Amino acid sequence: MNLTTILIIAAFIIIVGLMVSDKINAVAALPLMAVVLCIIVRIPVKTIMNDVVGGGISGLSGAIFSTLIAAILGEVIRKTGIAEKLIRSAAELGGDNPYIMAVICFLACAFCFIGLSGVGSKIMLGLIVFPIMLSVGVPKVIAAFVMLAGTSVGYFMNVARWTFIGSLVGLEATDPLVKNTAIMVIIPAVIISIILIVIGIKVKGPVFSWAAKREHTAKANDVPLYAILAPVIPLLLVLCFKWNVNAALIIGIIYAVLSTQWKNKFRGVLDLVNKSAYDGFANVSVTVVLMMGIGMVLAAAKQEALLEPIKALLMGIVPVSPLPVILLFGVVGPFLTMYRGPLNPWGLGAALIGILLTTSLPLGLIVTLAWLYDYYVAVNDPTASQVTWACGYLQISVGKYTRGTFLIDALYVLVGVIMAVVFFMI
Repeated sequence: MNLTTILIIAAFIIIVGLMVSDKINAVAALPLMAVVLCIIVRIPVKTIMNDVVGGGISGLSGAIFSTLIAAILGEVIRKTGIAEKLIRSAAELGGDNPYIMAVICFLACAFCFIGLSGVGSKIMLGLIVFPIMLSVGVPKVIAAFVMLAGTSVGYFMNVARWTFIGSLVGLEATDPLVKNTAIMVIIPAVIISIILIVIGIKVKGPVFSWAAKREHTAKANDVPLYAILAPVIPLLLVLCFKWNVNAALIIGIIYAVLSTQWKNKFRGVLDLVNKSAYDGFANVSVTVVLMMGIGMVLAAAKQEALLEPIKALLMGIVPVSPLPVILLFGVVGPFLTMYRGPLNPWGLGAALIGILLTTSLPLGLIVTLAWLYDYYVAVNDPTASQVTWACGYLQISVGKYTRGTFLIDALYVLVGVIMAVVFFMI
């Protein structure tokens, strides 16, 4: 191991340590990582500025544009009352049974997030489903899990998310590998999540809390039933008609507007779309900046001067046989995503995913890892905004929540890795 390799490892460890200790956040850490690694291998300053920083910012432009358009769709769905209509219509089926109510809310959140995205949309759904679940005795930890896991399961069928995952591994959103791996991992995600929900309620028993069911708002009552199809319109257009993701999202916006605003004046409809764009962009602004940082890291990882020492290092570390792959990525991997850890795909994990592409690991396995870790972080990472908000709203500690969920979701990641190994390595 030469000096360059040692410095690369040291830089990685130091930046991870700074993130874990909350000295810097991912928004600052990703560009810092990209620049520092390039400096270590003596890449010229002009190349760093032009190719890594300048080029990297637009490296995930496809995913960024899809995220922005999806944010408008999400705000339209929220502002028109479509999401509330869907959740409350589904909740009526659950009656007073906490088991049925929790599972229905889980599935409804998943359905909504086929079209919704962003922390703001998760908060909006939480404000709807938490009082409903607590009023029938669903324990607070399980209520938080229902919203967080449900929305994250929905991302597996969210075409904007397909664009992001595809960008991480150099594939188009419509590539069959992105779609097929998402379908593969969504099945155990739903099964294991429902098992946790049922066991959690069974162990804790019905716990009646301060919240009570809220009455339907006039906005939700005014929404026609067919409007709740708005979240899945883009998915159907991409899957059935092979449309471009961005075009499909735009049609989803048009459908959501026309199905709910056909009685309103044209000026009012334009105001709705404009306000949705303004609020939607604000909702995903941090996500977009993170994507810019991820693009810089991926651009740095493609530089030949940096690629060679990292590739040589990984060849001696990354396993290539099934059992070690399962142990590293399935058993240890989930815990390395926590606290913005080195396998977090919204942090330094984006760099590792890009670097793993240079190894002999099957591409299908790497895509699956990106999906699994993206889900695990969204549901369990104590530093994730949606996790801290849900725990604060429900008046439980983040530690209490994660202790109740992280092991069962680690089991899910293990199952997903085993499935990927069977499909792509054996």
